[in-house]
Amino acid sequence: MARSTLCLRVALGLLIAHDATPQIVVPETIGPAPDRPALGSRIDSSSALMAGASTAAVAAARLQSPDQARVRQGSPAPSVVVSPAKASIRAGSTRRFFARASDGLGPRVVWSVNGVKGGSATTGTIDGEGNFAAPELPPPNNVVEIEATSAGTAGVSGKAALTLLNPIPVITSVDPKTLVYGRQTIVVKGSGFVQGSQIKMTGEALPTQYVSNDRLSGTATLVPVPGGLAAFTVFNPDPGNDTSAPAAVPVAPAYSKVSYLAAARFLEQASWGPSAESIAHLQDVGFDPWLAEQFAAPASLYKSSTSAADNLTEQQSEFFVHAVTGKDQLRQRVAFSLGQVFVVSGLKTGQPRQMVPYQNMLLQDAFGTYANLLRDVTLSPTMGVYLDLVNDDQGNPTAGTSPNENYARELMQLFSIGTVGLNPDGSETGKVTYNQDTITNMARALTGWTFPGKAVTEGHNRESFDGSMIAVEANHDRGRKAIVGGVELPAGQPADRDLADVLHALAVHANTAPFISLRLIQHLVTSDPSPAYLGRVSGVFTSSGGDLQAVVKQILMDPEARQGDDPGAALQVDGGHWREPVLCVIAMMRNLQASVRSDNRLERFPTNLGQRVFYPGSVFNDYSPLYRTSSGLLAPEFELLSSGTALMRANVVRNLEEKGFNGDAEFDTAPFVALAGAPGELVDAVDRTFLFGRLPSRLKEEIVTAVTATHDYNLRVRNAIYLVASSALYQVQH
Repeated sequence: MARSTLCLRVALGLLIAHDATPQIVVPETIGPAPDRPALGSRIDSSSALMAGASTAAVAAARLQSPDQARVRQGSPAPSVVVSPAKASIRAGSTRRFFARASDGLGPRVVWSVNGVKGGSATTGTIDGEGNFAAPELPPPNNVVEIEATSAGTAGVSGKAALTLLNPIPVITSVDPKTLVYGRQTIVVKGSGFVQGSQIKMTGEALPTQYVSNDRLSGTATLVPVPGGLAAFTVFNPDPGNDTSAPAAVPVAPAYSKVSYLAAARFLEQASWGPSAESIAHLQDVGFDPWLAEQFAAPASLYKSSTSAADNLTEQQSEFFVHAVTGKDQLRQRVAFSLGQVFVVSGLKTGQPRQMVPYQNMLLQDAFGTYANLLRDVTLSPTMGVYLDLVNDDQGNPTAGTSPNENYARELMQLFSIGTVGLNPDGSETGKVTYNQDTITNMARALTGWTFPGKAVTEGHNRESFDGSMIAVEANHDRGRKAIVGGVELPAGQPADRDLADVLHALAVHANTAPFISLRLIQHLVTSDPSPAYLGRVSGVFTSSGGDLQAVVKQILMDPEARQGDDPGAALQVDGGHWREPVLCVIAMMRNLQASVRSDNRLERFPTNLGQRVFYPGSVFNDYSPLYRTSSGLLAPEFELLSSGTALMRANVVRNLEEKGFNGDAEFDTAPFVALAGAPGELVDAVDRTFLFGRLPSRLKEEIVTAVTATHDYNLRVRNAIYLVASSALYQVQH
């Protein structure tokens, strides 16, 4: 049995020796003190086991130190590993570091920064848990060394490299709170500013002075931009260059005479739309001086043309250039409105030699008297062709001919008095203004006019559109006529005398003042004015003898026109008017400070929406002046609105902002892109550009949410403009 046991021990020893080199820690109880190894020493016990030695024999084995044992068995030296080994953080921020010691004596370490236990204010501090707090500004050498030293084994440590970056700057305020145009010193307050920080305005660096890490000073030259907001950011240089979120600050003239909202609303009515520059100018000078400037401004006339080609493309291009960039904005709006009352159309008068003189006449007569305008319209050879007055001779009973009645009818129905009697406030009297006999006699009174040219005693002049038509007395009906308003024209009067009496009868007719005043109010301010508003304007028309300048001023300065100028005033749901296509397209371009090509084809866009410049569909214009909505609201422009044109209008907005109307319009989105880092500020700028700050808060929140969905700044700008400019709030001008 003893032999068997011995063999088993030998076999077991061989097996253990084959797999490993076991080490046995000698307990303190083995052997006398001189014969035993120091506490913690180890012995090589493989040979003793192989021999089946007793515990005492094992204790007598050769003594080994711990380091010698590690070397013998291939174990790593003690170390400390710091993680992360490399990192970057912003000045003023914190970061947690971790240390793992391998000396078997626990994880306790001592932390230091650049060799200083716990760090310093210059390089950053670190606590016993490895929490590093960066200094407010990076040190000159912005890479620091984080070291963790083992508390259990001297000289054992681990290190990490930490790059300290400049902080991300933050703007909390810009002073002054409202800036003025021109050169101005500004103070930007916030945090994270460093030596070399730059104030930027709309992305352009300004001369900047570093005051402290929470204050910068700079000098800016402010000019009008869409929305009237200046966009400021602060840029911090390397290491770790970065830019703050933007701050938007309103800009206005030093001494504004009218508010931003009041100026913008007025310009919607008195021009082709407010631009940043025109708003700033009106704020600076006030309403009355602005009107005086406009009444005196030279007309933007069309280039004369002798072309008989049936093509008005060049004149359409001129129209948009004048409307977008012309200085005579009020004259142009009034002339366009008059052209929608005194209609000619390229469908019949589509030659440049015909259309150019007529449009220039409207521009030149826009601020004259109604009586003079009516005479010029009547004697225009272009109108003569369109409504068949030119070469219209007296009737010949033998030949069975009679005068053409087209012009006589439209002169009364559309150009002066309408068909039903009117009170000064526009209410109807219930009496008709003329009958068929009146039309016949008016046509007789207007016979005998031919094209401009040499004086002739019979026959007709050849076609010419340079000047006014001339009378051929042999072709004029000299008989007695009972015309409008019961006026009797005696027999034997020449053509010019009969014409003068006809036009005078219409100019002083009781209907003319409310009739023409209503049309101008509708085109400039609101489609369905109150009776009191119309009464005040027609009163000025009558008292001034039809002075269109006085009438236009009353229309624009009337309390009903100006009642929306108060920022606290609620929008009138039944006020204002729908932006007809031509007005909408031009207003959007002016809102965005756009420029247009001289050879543009912008007419395509309002044409797609139902309104082709110089080509109204009938003598009633592109839409009926009598059109009402289903609720009974007088709203002529709404006749052009349908589900199809509503969708097309949204596409027109998209084309403008994405393609610049197929390259015909150019505008700078930089003022908006500079604010895109703060979606709320961006939407504010777009709101002020198109709605002058009247976007309801609920809708603003929804648009901000939609804009925030993308991180592409240019797409944010396009989305914000699209959502505001295609909205009903913009499409209906209030």
